[in-house]
Amino acid sequence: MIYLIYSNQSSELKKVIKQIAKQALPERDEMNFVRYDGNNTLVQEIVDDANYVPLGYDKKVVAVDNCYFLIKPKPRNKIESDQDYKALFSYLRNPNPDCELILTVPTAEIDKGGELFKLIEEVGKITEIKDPDTKEWNKYVKATVEDYIKKNPGNRIDQDALIELTDRTQGDIPLLRNSVIKLFLYTNHVRYEDVLLMVTRPLEDNTFQLFNYLLNGENEKAVGLFRDLQVNNVEPVTIIGMLSNQFRLLNEVVFLSKKGMSNDDIASELNIKPIRVQILKRQTYTMKEKAIYRTLDDLFNLDLQIKSGLVDRFYAFELFLINFKRD
Repeated sequence: MIYLIYSNQSSELKKVIKQIAKQALPERDEMNFVRYDGNNTLVQEIVDDANYVPLGYDKKVVAVDNCYFLIKPKPRNKIESDQDYKALFSYLRNPNPDCELILTVPTAEIDKGGELFKLIEEVGKITEIKDPDTKEWNKYVKATVEDYIKKNPGNRIDQDALIELTDRTQGDIPLLRNSVIKLFLYTNHVRYEDVLLMVTRPLEDNTFQLFNYLLNGENEKAVGLFRDLQVNNVEPVTIIGMLSNQFRLLNEVVFLSKKGMSNDDIASELNIKPIRVQILKRQTYTMKEKAIYRTLDDLFNLDLQIKSGLVDRFYAFELFLINFKRD
């Protein structure tokens, strides 16, 4: 069976993989359960493994995390030029019946119009784990906190602190759970100020702010924000990936705008909200198209240099922020 599971909730992806593996394998070990990182593993290598079931086993599970080639827009990757997608297409059309192949994508921004997605839709099972909406998230946060207090009597939280915790975790279940534990270890009476001190704003918010600082020519503020994130042990490669997505999205908006598409059509094509298109369109006036291409190349090369150990990751990324130009 072929599975494609995608979601912004990494912890939920892991749960589904675990459930599938549990159903398929009475006893799991390193021979019948194999896990790959799609960012670093060629699809033809995954196909070779999926086609092979070791002696003494009836079933095998091959789970592939971070299938970047299914994201829209597709992020640049150093192994892309060596990918043999024909091998993957061939396998999907004629899969090994004794292997459960699980492809996961850690984002909701998936290429539903792509040939690969459509083929998986035809021959396999696709599952989207959606983020909870605002009302659901409010209830979930309240229930999580109340459950913790019930199990640990003597703890309490102020209403404004609960609201701020809800806002700062924004649908991120692992972050919420870790934050609740951290807050009540810090104090048995959680106040608003404690949440401000102990729970950082979502990385996506900070990356978007970093993106805005660069487009507004506020390089010093961008460096300051990066240093704050550094204190919280955020890795530069993580920021580079998220920042690249912002510039890639900006580039897509520029391209589709030139084709004469309306904001609503662009939003539908890119699977984003129309208000986001409006904001990005305004930002196209502050940065030239050539500069967007150059920035994407710079970020790609910087990511490659960091992962190859050629540069100090913190110094190199800060240098990028200092030297960033909009023209």
